[in-house]
Amino acid sequence: GFAPGRMASTQFKKGQPPHTWKPLGSVRVNAHGYLDRKVSDTGYRRRDWVGVHRLVWTSANGPVPPGHAVAFKPGRRTTDPELITLDALELVSRRELMLRNSFRRYGPEVSQLVQLRGLLTRQINRKAKEAS
Repeated sequence: GFAPGRMASTQFKKGQPPHTWKPLGSVRVNAHGYLDRKVSDTGYRRRDWVGVHRLVWTSANGPVPPGHAVAFKPGRRTTDPELITLDALELVSRRELMLRNSFRRYGPEVSQLVQLRGLLTRQINRKAKEAS
C-alpha cells in the first residue's frame, strides 16, 4: 500500500499486541470499582474480563441462574482478592439488586424529594439555556 517516508517501517507489525494488552490471569479494578480477572483473550472485553466475585461464586455453586446476580453482602465489598470469599457473597434477584441500588429504599418521602430535586434542576437548566 501507500506508505510515504518511514511510515511503513514505524507502523505496528501484524501480531504485535498493543501496549494495553494483559496476559490471561491478570487482574484489574474496573470502572465500577470491582476486581476483574482476564479469563480469555478474544479481544471482546465484556467476555474476556469477569468479576472475581462471579468466579468465586461459580466455582463453588455453578453458573448464576437467569434473573439473578452475585453481589457482595452489605459492607463486604472489596478489591482485595484474598477477601473475596464465598461468605462475603450472596445470590440476589435482579429485582432485589435494583431495590438495593435505588433511592426508593429510603422511603416515599426521600423518593419524592429526589424527584422534586430533578424537576428543579431541569427547570433551572431550561431557564439558563433560554437566558444564554
